[in-house]
Amino acid sequence: MNKDVYIVNAFTSCGKGGNGAGVVIDSTALTSLEMQAIAKKVGLSETAFVIKAQSSDYDYEVKFFTPTTEVDLCGHATIATFYTLAKLGLIKGNNTTVKIKQKTLAGILDVELIFNGNNIETVLMTQAAPIFLFSLEDLEPLCTVLNLSKDEIGLNGFNLKPTAVSTGLSDIMLPVRSLKALKSIKPDFKALANYSNSLNLIGVHAFTLETENQGSTVSTRNFGPAAGIDEESATGTSNGALAAYLVKNEILPLTEDTKIICEQGYYMNNPSEIMAKPEGTLDNIIIKVGGSAAIIEKKVVSL
Repeated sequence: MNKDVYIVNAFTSCGKGGNGAGVVIDSTALTSLEMQAIAKKVGLSETAFVIKAQSSDYDYEVKFFTPTTEVDLCGHATIATFYTLAKLGLIKGNNTTVKIKQKTLAGILDVELIFNGNNIETVLMTQAAPIFLFSLEDLEPLCTVLNLSKDEIGLNGFNLKPTAVSTGLSDIMLPVRSLKALKSIKPDFKALANYSNSLNLIGVHAFTLETENQGSTVSTRNFGPAAGIDEESATGTSNGALAAYLVKNEILPLTEDTKIICEQGYYMNNPSEIMAKPEGTLDNIIIKVGGSAAIIEKKVVSL
């Protein structure tokens, strides 16, 4: 069996950078084992598989696989998937916002496709409602696996604790005081995978309010070796969870105009830009995450 796989960079900045995902646009006949085999051959952090809707409750079902396992949700692969469907003309618009419902293991989630003329410009996905799982009281084990000093954890002017947050996938939101501290993180990836598994987490999303780009709100790094991804250049779900963490802790306001620009991948030579929009109230936070994308190539994978 041969299957076409689109290689798509999501969360690009001016058409460059971003995070690569595989997209298989017709996966209805594939088994989970076949999807896993394709994802392993593609070798990117995630590959998305689009399945025809079996119910009027949603428009598309999307399954996400890393090279080693299936995951509930992937932000950058969602952006890549719906950008590709629009670019191929399977979803059409004309100076409109087209609303789509996608079924995932994290639930049925809203996706908005914003068209400039007939061209897809931005894809926004509504994430699962944020869940604040627990805060870390003992920082020593995490500091040890990240090779980070406890003094470098936190944000100046705020009394914060690293907290596990999920908007579909669970990561520790780890505030650090400076870009210097962010750059200095050198994880022991095997130890971090064991640490993450022990807490039933994907990994760690480190961030600081200092940024490389003047237009950014936060600078971030994401480590997920428990899911087979040592470091990722753009992570939609984690930056969505970060947006919830920032407004919940009143680091940033929750208003109609709040737009959080997250830069990521700068220390992987792959600068990326993720936009997060928190909406609603502090008791009912709604998170949308989005950005642009670029189709890099179409390749054929044989099973």
